[in-house]
Amino acid sequence: MPDTERQKGQNENRLTVGVIADPVAMPALIGEQLAQDLPQLLTQQVDSEQTWAARAHWERLPPSDSRHTAMMELAETKLAERGWDMVVCVTDLPMRSGKRAIMGDMNSQRRVVVVSLPAFGVMALRRRVGAVVAQFVADMHRPGTPQEGTAQHARSRIPLLAARFRRHTPDQPGVDARISSRWGNLRLLLGMVRANRPWRLTWSLTSPLVGAFAFSAFYLLNATVWEIATTLSACRLALAVIGALSVMTGWLIFYHNLWEPVRARPRGERQQAVLFNATTVLTLGLGVAFLYVGLYLVNLTAALVLLSPEVLHSYIAGQTSAGTYVLIPVLVTAAATVAGAIGSGFESEESVRNAAFSLRERERREAFREKHEQRQGSLQERGKAS
Repeated sequence: MPDTERQKGQNENRLTVGVIADPVAMPALIGEQLAQDLPQLLTQQVDSEQTWAARAHWERLPPSDSRHTAMMELAETKLAERGWDMVVCVTDLPMRSGKRAIMGDMNSQRRVVVVSLPAFGVMALRRRVGAVVAQFVADMHRPGTPQEGTAQHARSRIPLLAARFRRHTPDQPGVDARISSRWGNLRLLLGMVRANRPWRLTWSLTSPLVGAFAFSAFYLLNATVWEIATTLSACRLALAVIGALSVMTGWLIFYHNLWEPVRARPRGERQQAVLFNATTVLTLGLGVAFLYVGLYLVNLTAALVLLSPEVLHSYIAGQTSAGTYVLIPVLVTAAATVAGAIGSGFESEESVRNAAFSLRERERREAFREKHEQRQGSLQERGKAS
């Protein structure tokens, strides 16, 4: 067979999956990785004789309702424009159905899959997303999806999804198949915290960081701190560290108005407000913990350089050892962290939100608040009219 005819036959036998991802942080990274992994995954899991290709495309995915209508319409448009056979949308928009976190939905008529990253949690994200997408593409490629619970359906399952995730057909127009997490809100919460990237807080908030460094220098050269650090029990020292982290986390949340009121919300929105608050506490708590670890390493280095055994021995009872140099920076860093909380008061609410939350998270919270404010305004107007 001539090369041109062979190439033409291969192109006719090739199916292309378009991957549309939000051009921000985790969705952009996972979208690129998914485009790399899909051809091999589909060749292994679906049909060894079928040729597969994947193309990544970065575009801002629109906010969507529970049916993902806006996302699917955009994906359908891109499918027609670019000549793809199927489309996968990768977003960090949390999706839920009751108490279950939705990992992905499929519309076989539109040949579109929507994947929500927060529901995958924090571990093995690349592998799990690839398995879920491969399962959906396999279902669309086969002539018919086996009924849930049948032996044929069990055989069509990709091994990774056999026990951890639940695949079912929801009673929802426009969604032919859904894969949800058995861990529900816990996995969703962890995924939302990861999307916020709490480690960014360490260098994003300059005022508390500068304040903590300044007070570290003061406490590190204070003989009273040396004496207290070496006489405290391990339990009391641990409580001092936990207390310092809690003080700074609580100060950031309440001083900068990051707490969403729950009781003031309608019953249908209270669970979402609780989820937002839990995400805030975990994100800022982890961010402050990263700040503490970084500051501790700086203080430990400074103690090793500045504090000689002779100087310490003249103020501290007992023998000076390596443990002395470890304990002193622990208490110094805890005290400096509390002082850094005061410095965070010089940060604006907007700067703290930018440091703590991802772009899409800030958009969701802002829309959530605006909806609440509009409802409160309507209630006030009705009260005045009556």
